[in-house]
Amino acid sequence: MNLENCWIQGRTKTLNKTGEHWEVTLADGKTLISENVVLAIGIGEQPHWPEWAEAAKKNFDHIYHVFDKNLNLGNLPGPVVVIGGGMTAAHLSNKLAGLYPGEVTMLKRHPFRVKLFDSDPGWLGPKKQRTFRINTDYTSRRNHIKSARHRGSITRDLQMKLHHLKKRGMLEWKDFEVEQAAADGKTLTLHGKDGSLIQAGSVILATGFMPSLPGKEWINPLIEREKLTCADCGYPIVNEHLQWDRGLYVTGALAELQVGPIARNISGARQAAELILSGL
Repeated sequence: MNLENCWIQGRTKTLNKTGEHWEVTLADGKTLISENVVLAIGIGEQPHWPEWAEAAKKNFDHIYHVFDKNLNLGNLPGPVVVIGGGMTAAHLSNKLAGLYPGEVTMLKRHPFRVKLFDSDPGWLGPKKQRTFRINTDYTSRRNHIKSARHRGSITRDLQMKLHHLKKRGMLEWKDFEVEQAAADGKTLTLHGKDGSLIQAGSVILATGFMPSLPGKEWINPLIEREKLTCADCGYPIVNEHLQWDRGLYVTGALAELQVGPIARNISGARQAAELILSGL
């Protein structure tokens, strides 16, 4: 189908409406003209750094976010500490335990939250979606999304794998909330809110992403120019076909005020594709 010939690697700089079409300008100066555009922007470039971590990285080299491009998991000074209690933290700890057995500690603010799905399965179909979509209060919709997501949860299988690693002495974990951190040469001392201390040679944050609008550096000017409708949270208000403006559609995180809490996962992507196609 020659799909590779239709794929262009680049970073969007601006998106402008030009008559009946949309013009996408890339950072390298190239432009693309299209009748329809789908914004499918993830939140992967908005890693969340807790305040204590932001302060610590000024004086300590080996503190990273798991999605940092310069993170090399195979070259970390030990002991290694993973901050987080969700799926990403658990998978990361599992991998690191194989690389640095007995030198990895996973710090989480709460006991393991074991869930099969990242939200109630009722959100996959009309059971919960129908009520959500007839609600015209977008602040209420946002609150439903927040409460529906099982943030920081892991599956039962992954929990059992972590227990197995701990039993073998390859991994440790603690319910420990970091309050501040102090660097001393090649060591970072993490101070817990309960007064306890943990020493780290490397720290990797698996603390999720900022909730702000992705792509805002070029989407916000677009919103202002075209007077696009947004909710108080800054996210698009779209129609039932995920259309934000003539020829402009959204999916992924940008569609969650219409698709609901599943918008960012595979099920949400499939539903979004069906909704968009039904409106073309």
